Amino acid sequence: MNAETDALLKRIEALEAELDKAKLGQAAADGGDTLAYLQEMKGRFTAIADTAPVLIWLSGPDKRCYFFNKGWLNFTGRTMQEELGDGWAEGVHPDDFDRCLAIYISHFDARKEFSMDYRLRRHDGEYRWISDKGVPRYTATGVFVGYVGGCMDIHDQIMFSEQLEKKVEERTQRLRHSEQFLQSVLNTAGNSIASYEAIRNEAGKIMDFRIAYTNEDTFSKIGRDGGSIVGRTCREVYPGIFRNGVFEKLVKCIETGRPDNYQIDVRLEGELHWFDASIERLGDSVTVTARNISEELKSDLKLKDLNRQLAIQNSIFKHSEENANIGSYAWNVATNELECSDNLYRLIGHQPQEFTPSFEQFLSFLHPDDRHQAIRDGIRAYETRVIVQNTYRVITKSGEVKHFRLSGNFIREGENHLMIGALQDVTKDIELNDTLHKKNMELRRNNEELASFSYVASHDLQEPLRKIRAFSSRIMEKESQHFSDNTRDYFARIIAASARMQKLIEALLSYSGTSGINFKFVETDLNGIVDEVKSDLEELITEKQAVVEVQQLPVLPVIPVQFHQLMQNLIGNGIKYSSPDRRPEVCVTYAFTQDEPGQGPFCRISVTDNGIGFDQRYENRIFDLFQRLHGKNEYEGTGIGLAICKKIAQNHHGYIIAEGSPGIGSVFHVFIPATTQH
Repeated sequence: MNAETDALLKRIEALEAELDKAKLGQAAADGGDTLAYLQEMKGRFTAIADTAPVLIWLSGPDKRCYFFNKGWLNFTGRTMQEELGDGWAEGVHPDDFDRCLAIYISHFDARKEFSMDYRLRRHDGEYRWISDKGVPRYTATGVFVGYVGGCMDIHDQIMFSEQLEKKVEERTQRLRHSEQFLQSVLNTAGNSIASYEAIRNEAGKIMDFRIAYTNEDTFSKIGRDGGSIVGRTCREVYPGIFRNGVFEKLVKCIETGRPDNYQIDVRLEGELHWFDASIERLGDSVTVTARNISEELKSDLKLKDLNRQLAIQNSIFKHSEENANIGSYAWNVATNELECSDNLYRLIGHQPQEFTPSFEQFLSFLHPDDRHQAIRDGIRAYETRVIVQNTYRVITKSGEVKHFRLSGNFIREGENHLMIGALQDVTKDIELNDTLHKKNMELRRNNEELASFSYVASHDLQEPLRKIRAFSSRIMEKESQHFSDNTRDYFARIIAASARMQKLIEALLSYSGTSGINFKFVETDLNGIVDEVKSDLEELITEKQAVVEVQQLPVLPVIPVQFHQLMQNLIGNGIKYSSPDRRPEVCVTYAFTQDEPGQGPFCRISVTDNGIGFDQRYENRIFDLFQRLHGKNEYEGTGIGLAICKKIAQNHHGYIIAEGSPGIGSVFHVFIPATTQH
């Protein structure tokens, strides 16, 4: 049982003693029984126990259990009714039952703490080792009321401990004397043993070793030709020992007579293995015993990884409230007692347990403007037993203002009620919402300014222009014969400039009209729209003697009015910006394409012309407002038409690109999502 479980049991004992002490006076006055008041605390105990990371049980003075927390029931897969009384004993392994019962009864009668390990059947039928600790419980007046116990699943630790003890026991079996050591090795499967005779030069210096014996296990596999290695030299069979320091260890063992150890990695049949080798001297020879420890090393690595994961999980559990910026609380409405988690203290700038928490203390931290609302919410919650979820401003110890969202639930504890819940720091969310609100207000003002501009452009600006054009035209009609050539030229320029200004205002109104968000998409036959465009451009087509060819187009969900404007701009530009030395030709085609992996199909509508074209380096610039690549005296236009096309494509959740060559022509590709292909 770990320290965390001990702390939890002590907390439960302290909680019960404190509540019993608070109600003792009332119990004496009412003539009630202390045990009856302890029963009233069942609701609160259940709320705490069900969130604990251990299996908790509760028994009365009669040794029979009358409560199990959610963790116990989830572990056994049984209901509370099945476990009550002695029902829980059905899950204890038969081999452990008598021992556990004896410990439980003896300590229970002596009113002593106890700890015992036994196997308990899990919900899937597997028996798992658990560690169970029981602590006697007393009222504030010293009356014994039973035991509270907590259990932890230690099955994996016991299994690992048994394996580890087994391995330790195996390693301690090595004998110091060479004959006993050799016999032990020969009787141990999986070990390899070899004897090497020293080869000396004329001066008596050891130059190499000859293999005198091997059990033909691991050592024989290292032989280069796969045959027996007895009689061959180490330089021939194991040249690596002259580079990794093993040769020096063999020589030192013969010269000093002291045994030695080393670890070495060897590649066998393409796989790397680790060996723990021991060296002992036998006359002018050495005996080398090697044991494959590859699996042990792998197990150690797995254990380290498991320990690392366990440490991470413990850290997450311990600091989950900190990570979520949450502090939990439990408020007894009847006694006004308030318990808070450590992180709740931290959230308001205090150290854990720095002050005694209470509802009044909490109100003192609230912003003065929020206190009355919190009191009203508290009264309403008290009367209705329903938490009023709300957000309050709290002034921390350092003077910082934070926003906290209150949430929780009421639970019944006898005649009393407890409010258990959490406070979450939502300061960043509030700040982000405020920023978003300001941005929305700014956007609304911009939209209102745009609407105002549209009104001014459509009424106040056009009316003076119409009068300028009208009066200038009348003057030219009636008085031009009295004007000089310069005066007539000036009036002609005034009329032309006014006409251009009116066209520019109309184009701006058209562009702003494509920015709406309430346009309706309709399944539309695009051939009908193109026919209407050709009809609208009939006068221009006849004037330019243009040829407009249209491939049979599909049915797509579009905004009909805007798509008509899009096609009219593109086809009209192909005719208007034509080369003077050839007849204008415009071709409209389409194809379905997959724009990007994972995206739906697009319909690519292409409008190709043989007009004046443009330099490809201006492909993005031509879609900007008021951008013209030609002088106003060369070709008519306001520089807004293609910007409108770009806006319409975006309104259709698509986009437009252009390809051009000066003097050859242009191609405009409009990509529109196609949910269905017709």
